[in-house]
Amino acid sequence: MRIAIVSDIHGNFEALQAVVMDMHRVGIDSAICLGDMISYGPESEKCVRRVRQMAWRTVMGNHELGLREPSHLGWFNPQARQSLQRAIFTLSTPSRSFISGLEPFLVDYGCRFVHGFPPDSPNTYLFSVSDAEIRSAFNAMAERLCFVGHTHLVELIDDDGKTVHRRPLVRGVTRLEAGRRYLVNVGSVGQPRDGDPDAKYVIHDTVSLELELRCVPYDVEAVVRKIRSAGLPEAHALRLR
Repeated sequence: MRIAIVSDIHGNFEALQAVVMDMHRVGIDSAICLGDMISYGPESEKCVRRVRQMAWRTVMGNHELGLREPSHLGWFNPQARQSLQRAIFTLSTPSRSFISGLEPFLVDYGCRFVHGFPPDSPNTYLFSVSDAEIRSAFNAMAERLCFVGHTHLVELIDDDGKTVHRRPLVRGVTRLEAGRRYLVNVGSVGQPRDGDPDAKYVIHDTVSLELELRCVPYDVEAVVRKIRSAGLPEAHALRLR
């Protein structure tokens, strides 16, 4: 079974479409979205609608939580809050209903899927937790493999029972080792923050126990123009490059 895991689309429809085309090209059996479909980019409604059309199973991101729980908006910095509020205004009733019904985590294929940090946080950043907290999270989970997003960075964390190891997840295929537990940050489709503008997602082969990081080019400048035309913060455009 080849499972595609995507995260942090953030209203970037061009990047989403490029990833969908790449999935068709390489072949997958199923896809799961780790949330943050909306905000930052100019086309939140189109992104949510596309995810719904493809019937991707989806968990709650912190931006979706800001829609469902307005009190959560204070968590965002002013530019992000401005962008999120404008995105919310553009969403259709079906998209709002879809978002409001999202759960904070999903367990399937022997894996856990959550936006921020296990077991179920949409807000906690992977870079903000200690090795001891990672070990505690591993010990609290029945699953030995957990996929997260939220930071917009790709990363592979593993625990061999003695030491927690952190390293970049590199392009191409990485084989998982028996006896180790893993946290996999799949990066961002719509707004990578690793210096590489390509849209990122990961394919997990549940039979061969391999991960493949896919880096997909798309028309970044077209999205930059749309962000500016929509009057969104300039920082959202500059981050794409």
